[in-house]
Amino acid sequence: MLIFLVNLYAIRDFLLTFASMKSKLFEEKPETARTSMERWVRIFPDRGDGYHLYDPLQEQPIGRILFDSDGNWIYDGTALNVEEQEEIAGAISGHCKEMDNLIRSLYEKEH
Repeated sequence: MLIFLVNLYAIRDFLLTFASMKSKLFEEKPETARTSMERWVRIFPDRGDGYHLYDPLQEQPIGRILFDSDGNWIYDGTALNVEEQEEIAGAISGHCKEMDNLIRSLYEKEH
């Protein structure tokens, strides 16, 4: 009986920890991203539909990425090249749109 109670407390602690960390695992956006050009970018959500971008090594802001309701984005700045812009926007959006299109195209090829 004692072993059962110890296991019950361990399972309860695991479930409580998982429940408290769920938002960090599945819902929150990234805070830092690294581009293929070896640039680190800090991402700060603003109060609207955009994100402020900051270069922590240069210690300066490098623009913003704005999203619309369809998940389309636009970069407002000059520091990032097109590839870096796409990587940062993909990191923020979680690459959902690209994965959906890939899965849809694979499904269409099979049928």
